[in-house]
Amino acid sequence: GDLMSRIGSDSDRLCQFLSDSIVDFMANLILLFVVAWSLFSKNLQLALVTLLPFPFIVWLMYYSRDKLQVGFQAGSRAWGHMTSVLADTIPGIRVVKAFAQEQREAQRFRDANRQNLLVNDKLNKTWSLFTPTVSLLTDVGLLVVWAFGVWQVAHHDITVGVLTAFLAYIGRFYGRLDSMSRFVSFMQKAAAGAKRIFDILDHVASGMYGMSGNSGWRSFLTSTFPM
Repeated sequence: GDLMSRIGSDSDRLCQFLSDSIVDFMANLILLFVVAWSLFSKNLQLALVTLLPFPFIVWLMYYSRDKLQVGFQAGSRAWGHMTSVLADTIPGIRVVKAFAQEQREAQRFRDANRQNLLVNDKLNKTWSLFTPTVSLLTDVGLLVVWAFGVWQVAHHDITVGVLTAFLAYIGRFYGRLDSMSRFVSFMQKAAAGAKRIFDILDHVASGMYGMSGNSGWRSFLTSTFPM
């Protein structure tokens, strides 16, 4: 059951990250730089004010990275254990019924399912705190830009048209930044899945053989996704 979980769920997470998430992240990154260049070309002071929340968002992403990866690894282990219980019980249902162990096996599954729920609840609390905090920081940054822009308009440093165009660019800038912050979750899911997959691929089959040739791939992935 645990092997089935690694081959199915964990490999699917890694595949989804490599095929979809990286492409979306690169597209958002390019658009973010283009919008940032447009902001700086229009008004340097307003652009600097726009970037005020950026260091806090980067720090929050770095702070949450390890917690999310540990949570995803624990969730994968709990899911693998629950799958193992089912893989033991369902194929051996004749033996279970022959020894009247239905209640015992049902309790084993309930315990494994409850543990899976607890682990994922803990992970969801971390992620539920991360996402709204990023949104709050971007909204605060937008309010600061509004206030500073109105102050500049009142002192005739910029026109209302420039401020309106600037705010439209800011919406795109913060939208891309919010999308990129969600990339942390996908990256840590892939990192947790890659670790579980290569724990199997790098396993030494016999004492007379050396390490598997997959260690090079593991090194590549661990350098891409810090574990």
